[in-house]
Amino acid sequence: MTYRKLFIVGCPRSGTSWLSRMIGSHPDVLPVPKETHTYSIIMNNFTYLKNQKLKERFRSLGSIKWIWRCYGLKPLLFGIESEDLWQGILRQYKIFQKGKHKIGLHNLVSYTELEELIAKVSYGSEDDLTKLLNLNQSMFDRFWEQNGGTQKDIMLEKTPDHWRRLDVILNQFSEAKSIEIIRDGRDVCVSYQAIGKTQRWAKQSTKTVATTWKKAIEKVQRVKGDLEMGNRMYSCRYENLRIHPQEELSKIFDFIGLDYDNTLIHKIVDATDISKVKNKGEGKHTRKGSIGEWQTRLSPEQIALWQELAGDTLTYLGYTSP
Repeated sequence: MTYRKLFIVGCPRSGTSWLSRMIGSHPDVLPVPKETHTYSIIMNNFTYLKNQKLKERFRSLGSIKWIWRCYGLKPLLFGIESEDLWQGILRQYKIFQKGKHKIGLHNLVSYTELEELIAKVSYGSEDDLTKLLNLNQSMFDRFWEQNGGTQKDIMLEKTPDHWRRLDVILNQFSEAKSIEIIRDGRDVCVSYQAIGKTQRWAKQSTKTVATTWKKAIEKVQRVKGDLEMGNRMYSCRYENLRIHPQEELSKIFDFIGLDYDNTLIHKIVDATDISKVKNKGEGKHTRKGSIGEWQTRLSPEQIALWQELAGDTLTYLGYTSP
C-alpha cells in the first residue's frame, strides 16, 4: 500500500512537537497522535542486544532491570534469541502504553493487532531486520486504513530520535519525505535543564546533550548527502520558524506538496502560537520557546564545554559564539 508519508526528526527539545502541530493542522494531513518510536522499539534491540556478552548485559543496574522487564530472567543470563526479542516487542508495547507520556506502538495499532501482525511477519524466511521493516510498514498501513486515510492525504509521524534511523526510513519508503528541525544546541540544553526538573528522561548532562545534538546534526547531514534521499529532506530552523512563522510554514507546505492559501497559513500559525499554550512553563513539555536564552541560563563553564564539544557544528550552522 503506497501513500505519502512525512517523518519529523531532530534532536529532542528542538521544537519537533510544535512543528508537528502546525503541519498536522492542515486538512490533508493525518497525524499519528503521539510519538511511536517504532524504529527504536522495533529495531534497536535486534541490532545490539542479540550479540551482547554477559558482562555487557550486566553493565548497569538500569540495563539489568530493562532486560529483565522486557525479556525475563533466562535471556538475561543465557543470551537473547530472536524469539525473545519478538516477544519483547509485545512486552514493551504494554510498558510504553502504561507510561505517562503516552508514546509507543499503541499510537498505531491495538495489542491484539500487534500480536496478529507479528505472527504474520515473524515466521517468514527473511532475516529479522527485513521482518521488522515489514512489521513497521504493516503498523503504518493499519493506522492509515483505520483512520480513513485517502490518496490525497499525508501520514505524519513525529519521533525526534528517528534521526538515528532516517536513512533506513527513507530507503524503506521511496514515497516518504522528512523534515529536520534544527535549534541552537545551547538553547536545546536550556530546555533539557528546565524539563529535567520534572522528567527523569531529560536529566541529561551538558556533555550528553551537546554530544547528542552534534550527532543528530551530522547524521542528518550525511543522509542529505545521498542524492536519492537528499531531495526528499528539508531542514527547518527553529529560530526562523519563531520569527517568521507564516513565511517558513509556506515553504514547508511547498516542500511537502500541500495546497494552501494565506488564510489557512495565518489560521494555523495563530492556533499553534506557543504563547497561547495554557499548560506551559518550567518543567512542562512546552516552556517559553525562547531564542538565545542560553546566554543567561548556561554557566560560563557550560558554554565553554559546548564550544569544546560542538563549537565547529555551531559555527557551521551560523550560530554565534559567546
